[in-house]
Amino acid sequence: MGYRQSNAAYAYDMQPVSTSAEQLAPRYQERPELHVVSGEGLQANQAVSPAFFHVLKVFCVLAMLFVTVGVARIAIAGATASALNANAELTQTLEAGRDESTNLEVMRSVFSSPTRIRDIATATFGMVDSDKSVTVDLAGSAEAEPEASVDADADAAVR
Repeated sequence: MGYRQSNAAYAYDMQPVSTSAEQLAPRYQERPELHVVSGEGLQANQAVSPAFFHVLKVFCVLAMLFVTVGVARIAIAGATASALNANAELTQTLEAGRDESTNLEVMRSVFSSPTRIRDIATATFGMVDSDKSVTVDLAGSAEAEPEASVDADADAAVR
């Protein structure tokens, strides 16, 4: 037949009909034998093996240990950063205090200078240096004071 040598699709309805007994009877495939096994059925698969349970416990412990170490590291890093920030702030405060102390010492030396005070007294207030000097001797008055207080008590008692 020239039909098979072309590119046309093979048509099954164009085949010659052969009616043999083998083709008309259905074929049964043999299946493997089915063996029934007695047991607990679905309940048999419910138990967990002790080895698997032990591995699961070890995994959970290791996971908790890993999380605990991570939290501890974060807490330590936070505390370290906080301490470093506090130290830096304290250092800046100390430097500012030292600078201000130096400025105050300079101002004190300038303001307490005898020449500056003399210049201000003469220029602003019109004061002049005195020619006389007065010396107060307190050594002799220390002995006289107790007697004076005793005399004052006696005079108060008489009145």
